[in-house]
Amino acid sequence: MPHLMEVVSADFYPPQHLTTAAFGLVSDTRGHLLLTHVNLPGRGWDVPGGHIDPHEDARQAATREISEETGLHVPAEALTLLGWQRFTLHERPQASYPYPFPVSYTLMFTTQTGLADPPVDPPPDSECGPAGWFTPAQVRQRCATCTWLPFLTQLREARHHADVCAD
Repeated sequence: MPHLMEVVSADFYPPQHLTTAAFGLVSDTRGHLLLTHVNLPGRGWDVPGGHIDPHEDARQAATREISEETGLHVPAEALTLLGWQRFTLHERPQASYPYPFPVSYTLMFTTQTGLADPPVDPPPDSECGPAGWFTPAQVRQRCATCTWLPFLTQLREARHHADVCAD
C-alpha cells in the first residue's frame, strides 16, 4: 500500500488515539543494544516492541513488550521517549485494515540498564526466539532493513553529547 513513513525526533507524544505501537531501544552499560528474534514470517532480528493493548498507554505497552519478547523487566518510568514514526497512507485501505487512516504513529522509547550484559530469556510462550545484546555494528547488520535505525543514530549522538558535557 503506498505510504509515507517519517521518523520524528520528539520528547512529546503524538495523538494517543492514533498511536498503535511502542518499541524500546534498551542498551546496557557497554552500549550494546537489546535485540530479539521475532519468529513470524518476514520478521527476524528487531528491537522489542509491538501493539498497544486496549486501556494501555504506550509506555506500559513498551514495558510489557520488552518483558514478553526478551524476559528483561524494565520499569515503565525508566523509559524515555525518543520520538516516533508517522505513517501516512496515500490510498484508503481495505475495511479490515486495523490501524487509523490516513495517519498512525509508532513510538520509540529508550532506557539503559545499570548492568553490562544483563540476562535475557524470552518466556516459552513468546512469539520471539533468542534475545541478546549486540554492538551497534552488529545491530546494523542484523536489522539493516528496519525503519527505526535512525533512532539508533539519534541515541548514540545524544549519549556522545552527554559524555562530552560530563567531562
